[in-house]
Amino acid sequence: MSMSTSERPVVGGAGRRRALAVLFVVLLCGSLAGCYASQNAQTAQQTPDTPGVDGAVGMMVLDDVYLETAGTVSAGASVALRGAFTDESAQPDRLVAVTTPVAASVELLQADGTPVPDGISVPGNGQVDATTGPVLIRLVGLTRALSPQEIVPITFEFASAGRVTLDDVPAVAPAQAQG
Repeated sequence: MSMSTSERPVVGGAGRRRALAVLFVVLLCGSLAGCYASQNAQTAQQTPDTPGVDGAVGMMVLDDVYLETAGTVSAGASVALRGAFTDESAQPDRLVAVTTPVAASVELLQADGTPVPDGISVPGNGQVDATTGPVLIRLVGLTRALSPQEIVPITFEFASAGRVTLDDVPAVAPAQAQG
């Protein structure tokens, strides 16, 4: 079935200009709304939970690893090492050693602060979250002063998962660490 010219809608010069004006306003409002949202978008105000770095070895995932410093820490002092350790295997694992060139030694601790000579247990399909709360890992006898925002290499060794070095672990003030 065909339409004759008398049955087709006709948009004259005024109608065409009106349609173009409406289209222009809609596009302009959409553009301005997008610009406005990028300046005040909710994501622009969010900060990460912690500024730490991530890594993995075997089935072990390390998240948000950072050194907690309130300011410059002098040589010989101690500093807390924070992070979350997630075992993605069904079998439990154990963090048995942590080393770094910026400390004479590293202590692995229970939640009450007593040393754990055989390491920190990480349950199978579970997590040890030491990003806040009790200090579970402490660098002892810093070999040099440590300033906030400095980055250092730290090596983690797990009984089953193996060994991984995170080359860029940041030193961060506690207020920044809690986001």
